[in-house]
Amino acid sequence: MEEKVAVVKCGSYDKAAVAEAVVKIFSLCDIREDAFRKLLFKPNMLSARTPEEGVTTHPAVVEAAVRYFKSSEKIIGDSPANINKPAELYWDKCGYKQVSEETGAPLVKFSSSFMLDIHLHPHLHPPPSRGRKMERTEVPVTDYLKEFSLINIAKLKTHGLTILTAAMKNLYGLIPGFRKSVLHSIFVSPLHFSEFLAVYYHAVKDYVSFNLVDAVVAMEGSGPAAGKLRDTGYLIGGRNAVAVDIACCKIIGIKPENIPYLKIYGERYGLPEIELAGDELVPVKDFDIPGRRTGAVISNRAFRPLLGLLGKHFKAMPVIDYAQCRKCRACVQVCPVKAISKDLKFDRKKCINCLCCFEVCPYKAISVKKSFIAKLFT
Repeated sequence: MEEKVAVVKCGSYDKAAVAEAVVKIFSLCDIREDAFRKLLFKPNMLSARTPEEGVTTHPAVVEAAVRYFKSSEKIIGDSPANINKPAELYWDKCGYKQVSEETGAPLVKFSSSFMLDIHLHPHLHPPPSRGRKMERTEVPVTDYLKEFSLINIAKLKTHGLTILTAAMKNLYGLIPGFRKSVLHSIFVSPLHFSEFLAVYYHAVKDYVSFNLVDAVVAMEGSGPAAGKLRDTGYLIGGRNAVAVDIACCKIIGIKPENIPYLKIYGERYGLPEIELAGDELVPVKDFDIPGRRTGAVISNRAFRPLLGLLGKHFKAMPVIDYAQCRKCRACVQVCPVKAISKDLKFDRKKCINCLCCFEVCPYKAISVKKSFIAKLFT
């Protein structure tokens, strides 16, 4: 069965232009204004950054999606990694507070959760067969999924670990703050984390009603927080996040099989055939995508056992550029294991290399120092 993905040109964040594009996307995908009774809109709220910085979903896209639906109850929510920073600061900085005030949709925190069962193969190999046992683990996700239909509103960016972050990766934000950091410390390498992301999406997908990706302006290079912005000029939408991410690959000019989590998802569950509807999709030229070698290697099953063994040698450590640092101490606040002192020194024995500090730094003062193995595959 083909999955329909709507592709609509949108050249700016002008509210009228965005609203027109969003309406067209929902119409192309046969999503009525009254399709859902209760709705949760989940943007990418990675860091407390302004819309102009391109790190988070633009508020104009969130507002257009909220206004489209005539539901009796609508809420906007996300769970940033920095649980020590007031959520209100995120809402205000990212522009969602104004969206809430103008649409009447309350802002909510993901404070309570229920457990999802996911099953990982212990050797991160191709799909289990011949009785090979899967390892079961539980992952907490927001309780709102039990009562609300989810509109997943992502931002198209590159990512140092997963190469791409769009619809599938944005659903990682359904996991309450601190637990995301812990999972990053468990699934450290691109292979391990991509495996987790693939099986996690398979477990959570039935709670997702629609996926909308803000690709009006995308981030290339050192994403998801310190890259360069590129005008890409599209909004992308569809019911299936895998299909939407495949369309996003076409925009930035990379084969879906070279995105590790899509490759692994395809091996486990199969990739959908997609039907593109709407405007012609024209790839952006020379989009800077880090980690292309990672995807190419993971695409070759022969390397999987070796990559699994090398996982413990994959290290990506945060390093502070003190000349660039403004001493805002966002890194200190976000660190889940208190590995950064007040004078901004790392305790390497405590540090779990979750890179939350790198993602939230508003001044791009934290870079990532990679081990030899990490440099080879990213």
